[in-house]
Amino acid sequence: MEYNLIEETVSKLIGKAPWDARLGEGSFLTMEFGKPEANPTGHVTHGEWHLWLYMCMWRIETQEAILAGSEDDRSRIKKLLENLDLNTIKDIRVARPSLDLWIEFTSGVKLLTFSNTTRSEEQWKLFTADGNVLTTYGGGAFHSVRADEPRYVPNNE
Repeated sequence: MEYNLIEETVSKLIGKAPWDARLGEGSFLTMEFGKPEANPTGHVTHGEWHLWLYMCMWRIETQEAILAGSEDDRSRIKKLLENLDLNTIKDIRVARPSLDLWIEFTSGVKLLTFSNTTRSEEQWKLFTADGNVLTTYGGGAFHSVRADEPRYVPNNE
């Protein structure tokens, strides 16, 4: 998979509004996009697109202020996410070679990620509407496979 395919994949989020932005374990941050997907019992589990900021650092900012960073107080981040109006994605870019994300929302809020290692730790993942998952790793490695395929670990330790 070439870099332009990463950009092609993430660009499909432009115009989509995130919902259920949530802080998970540690600094994990997830956002859902598109139609809600439910399990067999009817419980909504994810959107048709699911962005998971995994082992990367991240920051939420506007032109005027830094609103939150991945190492901030968890209760402060949760409160911000509950009240943050992002609207839709205006632009999304992937930096080379780090594969850091730069997402700008129509509200003026930006979400930035920062790889903090060259080891093969998963940095962020995008589960796509067609059943694939695009996973980036420290050191600029990445892959895209069906979400139900075995996990890939690049050899860049």
